[in-house]
Amino acid sequence: AAVLVSGDLYVNNAFGLALRKPSGWGFEHLRTFADLRNEYEFATPSQEVSELLKAGPLPLMVASQAPLLRNLAASLTLYAEDNPLDEGQSLMQASPDIMRALGMLLADFRVTTAPHPVDVPGAEAIEYIASFTYRDRLGHQGPARNRGLLLLRAPHLFTLNMFDLPADRIVAQKEFDEVRASVVFA
Repeated sequence: AAVLVSGDLYVNNAFGLALRKPSGWGFEHLRTFADLRNEYEFATPSQEVSELLKAGPLPLMVASQAPLLRNLAASLTLYAEDNPLDEGQSLMQASPDIMRALGMLLADFRVTTAPHPVDVPGAEAIEYIASFTYRDRLGHQGPARNRGLLLLRAPHLFTLNMFDLPADRIVAQKEFDEVRASVVFA
C-alpha cells in the first residue's frame, strides 16, 4: 500500500516518510479536509488568493485534536510538493521568500520565531512560528498560531503545519515537538 495508517502511525511509502500523530488525536479523512477548507474564509487580503488556496492540492495527511468540521481544534497538516528552490539554495536561504509568500496569503501574518535549522535525520529542515488571523463561515475568528516545519529531501519539499488557537486555550506545542521528533525518512 502507498499509505498505511495504523494507530498513531502514518507511513507514506510513495514519499518514503513516516511519522506519528499525537496520542489521542484523530486522522481526518481527506474528503473532510476538502469540505473544511471550503467552509473557511481564508483570511487573505484577496478573494482571488482565497479561491486559489481552496483549489490547491490537498495535504497528504491531516490529524486533529477533535473533529474539525464540528469543533475549533488544533490540527496538523502534511503537504508535499516538487522542490521549488533554486539549485543549490538552502531552506535557510529561501526562508525570507517563503515567509514573504505566507505574508501575502494570510491576514495579519507575523513571524514570531524566525526560521531556524532543526535536526531531522535524512532531510534539511527548518522550523518557524508565526501568527495570523483566521475566519470561518460560522463567524469564528481570531488569532491563530502556525508552527511550521519545512523538510527538504530531494526531489520534494514537505511542509508540516500545526495550527492552534492559544487565545482560546487550544495549544499544541508539546504535540508538535513529539511529531517532529517522530519524523523518519526511508
